[in-house]
Amino acid sequence: MSKLQQFQDFIRSNGEEITGVNVPVVLSDEQAKDAQLKFNFGWRVEIGVSSHKHGGSRPSGIYCGSSSEASADAHKAAEEYVSGRDPLFNERFLKILGPDVSKNFLIKNTSLNSAPNAYVGGDTCSNCRGSGCVRCSSCNGRGKTNCTSCGGRGRISVSKYDSYSERTIYTTESCSSCWGSGNCTCYTCSGSGDVTCGTCGGSGTLYYSYTIDGEAKRSTKWYYTSSDYHEWTGDFVKRTGLNVVHCVNDITEIDVEGDFDGCTFVYGFTAVLPTLQFTATIDKIDTKMCFAGKQYRTHDAGGIYDPAVWQIAQKLGGGSKSDDVKALATPAVKDIIEAKETKSSIALLEENWVSSDIKDAIGANYDSLVGQLKKQSIKGIIPKMMGSLVKYGYLFFTLAILIALFFPEFAKEAPGRMGIMEYPQWVVAVLSADFALFGVHPLANYAMALGLFIASYQLVKRCYWKNIGKAKTYALALGITLLLPHVCLSLYYNTQAAMYYGPSFAEGLAGGAFFVGLYLLVLGVTWPKKWYLKPVGLIAAAALYVGIQFVFAMLNGALGTVPAGENYFRGLGHIVGSALMYIQYNFIEIGMLAVLFSYFLTRRRFWLNAKTLVADYNSPVLLKSMNMER
Repeated sequence: MSKLQQFQDFIRSNGEEITGVNVPVVLSDEQAKDAQLKFNFGWRVEIGVSSHKHGGSRPSGIYCGSSSEASADAHKAAEEYVSGRDPLFNERFLKILGPDVSKNFLIKNTSLNSAPNAYVGGDTCSNCRGSGCVRCSSCNGRGKTNCTSCGGRGRISVSKYDSYSERTIYTTESCSSCWGSGNCTCYTCSGSGDVTCGTCGGSGTLYYSYTIDGEAKRSTKWYYTSSDYHEWTGDFVKRTGLNVVHCVNDITEIDVEGDFDGCTFVYGFTAVLPTLQFTATIDKIDTKMCFAGKQYRTHDAGGIYDPAVWQIAQKLGGGSKSDDVKALATPAVKDIIEAKETKSSIALLEENWVSSDIKDAIGANYDSLVGQLKKQSIKGIIPKMMGSLVKYGYLFFTLAILIALFFPEFAKEAPGRMGIMEYPQWVVAVLSADFALFGVHPLANYAMALGLFIASYQLVKRCYWKNIGKAKTYALALGITLLLPHVCLSLYYNTQAAMYYGPSFAEGLAGGAFFVGLYLLVLGVTWPKKWYLKPVGLIAAAALYVGIQFVFAMLNGALGTVPAGENYFRGLGHIVGSALMYIQYNFIEIGMLAVLFSYFLTRRRFWLNAKTLVADYNSPVLLKSMNMER
C-alpha cells in the first residue's frame, strides 16, 4: 500500500471516529521533499554590576573605601570578565553546556550567578554626619521633659477635709513626681539628649556592596541549504521553534567561523526536515494538506473535516433536542465547545482539521442553545414566585395567629418585645461592645461575630444548591450572620415566655379552625385531577369548613371558648381581633419570612428542574456553561 493510500485511509477512519460520518477524502498529488536546514546557535555572555544597600551593617567582601571607589573597582573587574582576561563566566557556561553540544543546544537564556567577590564601600551617614547619634525628638535635646503630673508647674492642687472644723480645704503642694522641679528625666534618651541614629544604626557609616553577575543569552538563525522545500516550511519552523529538531532525520555538528550576533560561543547544525504535501478533495472541493517532521506532524490539514462536522453542528440550537444531543456527543463538536469554554487549544483547531469559520459558527450555535435553555429554565418563575409569596405569607400568618390564640397573655406583651425594627440598634450595641453577650467580656462579641460569619460562609459554600460567586457568597453569609442571632434568640426567649403563661386550648382550637380550615378549600380544588370535579371538590370542602365551625359552636358550652351569654361568632370575632393585634406588631417579620421562603425555594425548585432537563443532554460542558456542575 502506497504512503498516499495509507494517509487517505487514516484520515477517513479518524474523521469518521471524530464526526460520526464517513469523511470522503481523496488524496492526490503527493509531494515529498527533504528540506535541508542549517541552524546557527550562539550564546552571548553578558556581565552586569548590581548595587546593594546594607545600612549601617558592613557586609563581607573586598573593602575599597567609599561607595564610588567600590563601584569603580567592580566595573573594572567586570571589564576583565568581558575581555576574557578572567574566564570565570565563560568556564561556568561551558560546564552548563557540556562537552556534547548537540545534546544541549536547546539551552536558552541561563543565569551564571555572581562572581565570588563583592566590592564594599562606605559613606558618612548624612543623617547623623558620622556621629552615630541624633537629637532626641521627645525632649528636643534637653534631656528633660515637663512633668506629666504637674504639667511642668512643680506644684499640684490638693483638697483635704478638716474634721475639726468640718470643712474642705483646697491648697497646693510640691509635686511628688518631680520634687517640685517641674521636669523629669526623658525616658527616650535617658537624660542624655541624644539617641542612636535610626538610618545607620549608630555606626555613622552607610555601607554599599557591588556584585558582578553573569548571564548567557542565546540567539538563533536558520536558513535553507537547498531549494528542495515547500513554501510553507518556514512557517512550520517559526511556529514550532526549536522543537523542530525532534522531527528531523539527522543532526550533525559543523564548524562556524567568525562572530555571530556578538555571541561568545557559536555552534552550527545541519538538519533534514522531511515534508509531505497532498491535494485533498472533499465533495469536489480541493484543499491542501501539509505534514512535516520525522513523524509527519500535521502543519495544515486544510479544514478537511469542515463539511462533515458542519453537517452535524449546523443543527445545534435549532430547536430539536435529539439533534442537540447528537451534536454534543460528536467528539469534534464536543472538543471545540470545551476549548471555547475553557479557553484552551486543541490540535483539531491548531492544525486546521476544522477551520476557524466552522469553529466560530459552532460557538454561535452553542451560545444560542445555552440562551434557549436559560430562558426555558426561568420561564414562568414570576407567577410561581407570586403564588409562593401568597402561600408562604398565609402560612406564616396562620402560624402567628395560632401562637396568639393559644398564648393570648404572651401575645398581649408583644409591643414590649424587641422586633426586627429595633434589632439594628441591638447589632450596633453588640459591635460597639456596649454590653457583653452571655456574661463574658464585651470584646468577645467580636470573636463571636467573626466565628458566626466564618461558619455562615462555609455553610453557604457547602449547602447552597448551585455554585455562586464570592461576592454573593459573602453577601448571603453576612445576611445569615446578622439575622440568625435574632431568629435564635427570639425563638429561645419567646418560647420561655409563652410556656410561662401556659396555653389556652379552647380559644386556640376554635380560632385556629377558622384559619387553618381555609386550607380545606385549597385541597378541595387541587385534589381532584379532572377539571369538572374541581367545582364539586370546592363545594364539598366549603361545606366541610362550615360544618367544622358549627361543631365548635355547638361545643362552646363544654369548651367555654366564649361566655355563655354572648353570641358565639361575635365572641369568636373578639378573640380573633385580639390575636390580629399580635400580627400587627410582627407584620414585618411575617412579610420577610414569606419573601425569603418564596424567593429561595422557588428559585431552587426551578434550578433543580432545569438541571434535570440539561442533564438529559449528557454534556458536562453544557452543565458547566449553565453553572449546574454542582
